[in-house]
Amino acid sequence: MKKLKFVTMACCVAAMGLTSCLNDSDDTRSEMSKEELAYCFNAVRGTYEGNLIYVAKNVKDVNDNTDTLKISWNIANDSTMTIKNFPTRLLTDNISDEKLKAALAEAPNQDIECRIGFINSSPVQYLINPKAPSYNINHDGTEHKIQVAFYANSTNSFGSLNQTKKVLYMQIVEGAIYMDGKQTAYLTTANPFAFEAAKE
Repeated sequence: MKKLKFVTMACCVAAMGLTSCLNDSDDTRSEMSKEELAYCFNAVRGTYEGNLIYVAKNVKDVNDNTDTLKISWNIANDSTMTIKNFPTRLLTDNISDEKLKAALAEAPNQDIECRIGFINSSPVQYLINPKAPSYNINHDGTEHKIQVAFYANSTNSFGSLNQTKKVLYMQIVEGAIYMDGKQTAYLTTANPFAFEAAKE
């Protein structure tokens, strides 16, 4: 239940705390001074070991609908973050095509590179734009390039540092499946992933 509350809280923070900061037509980073950007980066820079919280149905308990695993990520500079060894199998949960789902679940884990853009310094908040990881998958006897796209330039993909508790919270959302460069309807529902880690 605690895990579910975290996912819900993350969505609420994204909706309420970041919406006013996002402007689709402008570079949101240009609104902050160099000093503010440096402050934000120094507040969150480094390597994190934390929890990845994801939706996982429990047939024996309808109130227990998330699960957690350990994961790490690195914020290397004020525009780049890398999520290490993201479990590919977690990207398959809402795929309607069973053959594609099974094939993708067997693909090796990958790092997910993300562009980040700071939008607030108190608290420190940033938008996350994950690059779509690519997989070479055999589907119905033919090799295909499968890309998993995440929400980008969206208040649903964000990071926020709680400086009182010294905890970094993040969320990214799987939004679409592409096959050979074309968007498909294989992903039936968007798939959120929440992250939390103590800031050393």
